[in-house]
Amino acid sequence: MADHIKILPSLILILIAALLLACPIGTPQGMGNVRIQCIVPGDLTGPGAKSAAQGLVGPQSGWKIASYRLTFTADNGEVITRTLNRGTGEVALKVGGWACCAEGLSADGSVIVEKQVHVVAEAGKTINLPISLHLANGKGTLRIVFSPSQTPGTGWKYSVSLVYKGLPGDPSFQGPDDFSTEVSATEASLNVADLESGYYVLAVQLKDDSSATIAGTTATALILPKQISAGECGISLSDPSINISVVAPDLELSANAAIAVDRYLNRNRPMIVPLALGPDEAELNVDWYVNGEKIENPQNEMGQSLPGFRILLGSNEVPNMQTTIKMDALLTETTSGLSQTFPHTSYLALGPTTGWAEWVQSIDYRAAMGSSVFNASDASNTGTGIQADAKWVATNPAGLIAVAGLDKTSALHLFYSPLGKEATQGNGSVFTIPSSTGWLRLWRDKIVVEKNERSPDRVSISPDGSLIAIGSSTSNWLRVYALDGAGEILSKKDIVSTKNGAPAFASTKAMNFSADSKRLFILTNSPEKILVFNTERLALGEACSENEFSFESCFVPPPSSSLGMEDMVLLPDGWIAACSSNIARIFFVRYSEAECQFSSAGLFASGANGESLGDPKAIAFDEEDGLCYILGYSKKLHVFSKPDTSSGYGPLTTLSLPNEFDKARSLVFLKNHSDAKFLIAGGGASLGIIALDSLGQPLVLSSLDSTPDDYAAISSISNIASLGSSIVAAGGTSGLVAMLDIL
Repeated sequence: MADHIKILPSLILILIAALLLACPIGTPQGMGNVRIQCIVPGDLTGPGAKSAAQGLVGPQSGWKIASYRLTFTADNGEVITRTLNRGTGEVALKVGGWACCAEGLSADGSVIVEKQVHVVAEAGKTINLPISLHLANGKGTLRIVFSPSQTPGTGWKYSVSLVYKGLPGDPSFQGPDDFSTEVSATEASLNVADLESGYYVLAVQLKDDSSATIAGTTATALILPKQISAGECGISLSDPSINISVVAPDLELSANAAIAVDRYLNRNRPMIVPLALGPDEAELNVDWYVNGEKIENPQNEMGQSLPGFRILLGSNEVPNMQTTIKMDALLTETTSGLSQTFPHTSYLALGPTTGWAEWVQSIDYRAAMGSSVFNASDASNTGTGIQADAKWVATNPAGLIAVAGLDKTSALHLFYSPLGKEATQGNGSVFTIPSSTGWLRLWRDKIVVEKNERSPDRVSISPDGSLIAIGSSTSNWLRVYALDGAGEILSKKDIVSTKNGAPAFASTKAMNFSADSKRLFILTNSPEKILVFNTERLALGEACSENEFSFESCFVPPPSSSLGMEDMVLLPDGWIAACSSNIARIFFVRYSEAECQFSSAGLFASGANGESLGDPKAIAFDEEDGLCYILGYSKKLHVFSKPDTSSGYGPLTTLSLPNEFDKARSLVFLKNHSDAKFLIAGGGASLGIIALDSLGQPLVLSSLDSTPDDYAAISSISNIASLGSSIVAAGGTSGLVAMLDIL
């Protein structure tokens, strides 16, 4: 019995020790941690975060976020509230489901952004919870003060319109209908209450007693819940004695713009305007008036021929240039009803020419110094006035042109061409604006990712013009811009390798959007793979890829050295063509967008009849004939095709090219205004033109070489892109972007 009594306390001690060991140390039983990361929409974190930026009507107190409030509500009704001074932090929660309301607050406690999410806490685990917030829902007030440069006439009115552009952070939000009203021009201000929160385009027109628009201005307004967004609308009224008269009626600016005769000039918002000139042999004469007096003999009788056009212009002192025209014109935007005056300057010169191509125009760093349609007031995005490499150019069918570099290595420029639009001449006849017209500069954006300036050298524009993707062949980041219908930036999404759920990648070599713009395909060289991003998920703040394909999987055993991936093109039947140069290979990979899966990978080490691939560098595709062209660095052109719709691609023919094609590194398929087909190859100091027959087979070859004056920026071509019947070339170290017509 005594022994039994002695053993009992020992058993009790052992049981207590076992219970203590079973309990996790430092975390109470039934608790879990949630690591929060609050992500604010990019268009709310720019220069306007502290105060209303110039050109933006917003709350006078600004919309800088000072803290974050997290309210957790358990399924059983328990409520926990936490405040974070920064956008990240950890919260301990009891095991179970919780509804989380995340709010970003200003210094005075106003709710700026918000988001509702659900999280399940697990015992002893830490869960990462990134929360992409959106602008808070609610209603606010807009207050604008009219500030005309002169006293409006009796009976004049202000016509005010508001068009909702979206709720930052929530692209699915359906905003209110368009708003418009008219008030007497004797009114000094206007209040509009009960406006849904979000961005609006504000347009103010000053109309005379005949309802003709005399002047106007536009601005962007940001409305926040329960706040007043106030701003001033400056409207410039020009001296009525200053006017311009156009004698010949054959000059048009764009489909929505025309020269006005004897109308007041409004210099409220200057910008570069595209010019479409009269038909061949039509003479253009411009009469200039200063203070109501005509300037006699303002022109030297000099003619300059362009493809399909002839104009008479005056001389100038710009080195290496022959003629120039500079004019003020009244632009009428039919979509908004605004009438404004913009200046335009064109420089024309005799440049290199061939039987198949003719140089039209070039732009350099000075293009970034002129006024732009958007963000012209943003000091960080004005031109430097210093030449830099023109590293990459991309276009889309709607006339957008994106250029990386030009006046700063970390800059991206967006231009617009009205090619293909119909315009009415003064005599009533209608003509189609050619691709050789001038460009409208929309904006310039300095690229800063993770607080560091980045240097993009790869660009792609979605077919519908709603997205632009940029990246770098020497780094591990991507940026995707979301644009509105006018090309203005709505938001930016940065993707950095392995950050915030992003895949591992570096050295971006090619970027392509799908035909419906819903997916972005990225070819990377480190590692060698294709990444697929869903653009709708990117818009929601997700950085993860939908799927990826490793080229290493095509080899058994895996290659011992880098493949050296060079180019990629999306084919319309679900196939993707890619090529590598270090280990010369051509790949055809199939991707099912319905299943989000890669399949049917094919690999080729030679062309037709066993011909050497010659270090493949670039790919182009003729959708009409179903032919895929691959350009090699060693003067080789390979043609691949499919024998039938159910088969994969295989080699068809191989062509040896002349020496002028030896340095070519970029290839484009183009059909010009007369439906003739061409392959254009760019690289080094020449541009190669391959005329194709009706079946897409090479027919005639020619080239366009660099000249001492180098008007066409072809002494160091980085890449080329097609724009209607024209080719746009990024001139690399020449610092120029050139446009050439393919005749």
